[in-house]
Amino acid sequence: MADAMTTAVLHPGQMGAAVAGQLRRAGRTEVIWLPEGRSPATRERAEQAGLRAVDDIGALVAESAVVLSVCPSDAAEEVAEQVAAQGFAGIYVEANPIGPERVRGIAKRLEAGGATVLDGGILGASGAEMRCYLSGPAEEVGLVRGLFDGTGVSAIPLEGEVGTASALKLAFALWQKGARALAAVSYALADRYEVAGRLSAEAGTEAEAETRRTGRSPLSSPEQYVLPAAVRGWRWELEMGEIAEALSAAELPDELPRGVGEVFARWAPLRDRPAGDLGDLGEALALLRTGSRGSADPG
Repeated sequence: MADAMTTAVLHPGQMGAAVAGQLRRAGRTEVIWLPEGRSPATRERAEQAGLRAVDDIGALVAESAVVLSVCPSDAAEEVAEQVAAQGFAGIYVEANPIGPERVRGIAKRLEAGGATVLDGGILGASGAEMRCYLSGPAEEVGLVRGLFDGTGVSAIPLEGEVGTASALKLAFALWQKGARALAAVSYALADRYEVAGRLSAEAGTEAEAETRRTGRSPLSSPEQYVLPAAVRGWRWELEMGEIAEALSAAELPDELPRGVGEVFARWAPLRDRPAGDLGDLGEALALLRTGSRGSADPG
């Protein structure tokens, strides 16, 4: 195995850069990345996180004991194939929001070349307290968990085979992100019939009641609940497709995440806009009504 103190991150988007930055600051591993073909935004994130750039995929694999894959979900197999083609025999953490069957397919390809594959599910907002659930061989799970000790990322082992962490990730995403999409559609319906104000009032009333019942304070208006999703939804469309495939494979209804994915697709023109710039939900709701779909270049 290569230098046990080197970890590669492919590729440091918003979430990947946050995780990589935590690893680097912990000081247990040097963190490297591959700038070739990446966008200026990705380069800026990697530089801010203090990651060291390497020239090509061969050099990256030769240096790395651990490769952490955090890329757009539709590129997961491509990234894994690039690493496998270099004869990687270290620990590969497949941490993308993809379904268990896809994770197992990636594991089969990499394991044929001598790598050990862990399944990772990253939960929590980047920059805040994050959780990285890990499933797979216990010894390697323990090694990767140790890299995160004392960081803002809690590495949590899960019993079960490769695919278990991804199942948790997708289940949580459907519950948490799907709820925001449904809230947006409900608000759009209320807005169409000019009762959006009453919906907001009802949401506030329900929030107060929930606080009294549970002692927890939920978001108290549709605007607060939906606006952050509107500007980030372009990243979640592919994830909803993965959830639908996972539900179908489990012989469960898959229509809901497909519909949620369509909602997120219609928000593509809002990609990476600060939520505060939108002011209110008018622009986001207009995109839902017209069905506009924008293009989003991969980061």
